[in-house]
Amino acid sequence: MALDIRPFDAPLGVEILGLNLNDALVPDTVNAINKAFLDHHVLCLRDQDISMARFLEIARSFGTPMIQKVKHYAHPDTDLISVVSPEINRDRDGSDAKPLLRGTSFHTDHSYWPEPCKATMLHGLQLPSVGGETRFCNMHLAYENLSEKLQKRLETLRGIHRIAARRQKTGRIHYFKDESDTGPTGIHPLVRTHDETGRKAIYINPNRMNGVVGWSDDDSDALIDELIRLSTKSAYQYHHKWQLYDILIWDNRSVMHAATDNFNEPRKLHRILLEGKTPV
Repeated sequence: MALDIRPFDAPLGVEILGLNLNDALVPDTVNAINKAFLDHHVLCLRDQDISMARFLEIARSFGTPMIQKVKHYAHPDTDLISVVSPEINRDRDGSDAKPLLRGTSFHTDHSYWPEPCKATMLHGLQLPSVGGETRFCNMHLAYENLSEKLQKRLETLRGIHRIAARRQKTGRIHYFKDESDTGPTGIHPLVRTHDETGRKAIYINPNRMNGVVGWSDDDSDALIDELIRLSTKSAYQYHHKWQLYDILIWDNRSVMHAATDNFNEPRKLHRILLEGKTPV
């Protein structure tokens, strides 16, 4: 069956039907998926009941998987896959070890590294009956709709990204030595040019930013808060309602994403990150 690529009724994202990832991926199929990825930024491959090993094989068709930086979340069989689950990702900083839901504010993955990942892949293995959506916002549209004055103002500004940032809102605050490689500080432009398409996008990470290079905390906060407000308008968003065995692939150069905490049943996803380049 030929691929059936259907854009969502949203400013980004497509679902791809007619694909069985247990079968060999031919070059034409890989090329078609890559084109949809670059054009629409978020892909949903429906109904992919595949093994973890096959998930890794598929990921290698589209890039190079990265080692998971926070070791506490890595799958016990491979550090190229992490497990996303509130029950597994317990907040070990607390004495009561409550479940921890990661990433409920908009962010982009691993921006605190000099070469952040280009893409994130999630495979839905266990889902709640209600809730648990993943939200996305189109950072190209957000940039293109800024005033010319603000676009000009952002041209030379660079953000400071750290794993335990001053502005961190969700996730872990402290990292144990056996759990994480805290990594270097990422210094990245606030406006990023996509290395494959040439399109510009706002590049911020509210959950991993300390501020703007050369600016005071107060001035940095004012600008970052303004960019968050301007880039997360509902007109730029798509909210993905998961179906069992969905694979989501999104472009961290083009979107921010966020989890929702509106569910009380078990949820389990496998995550792979694909290597990227230094933002310019």
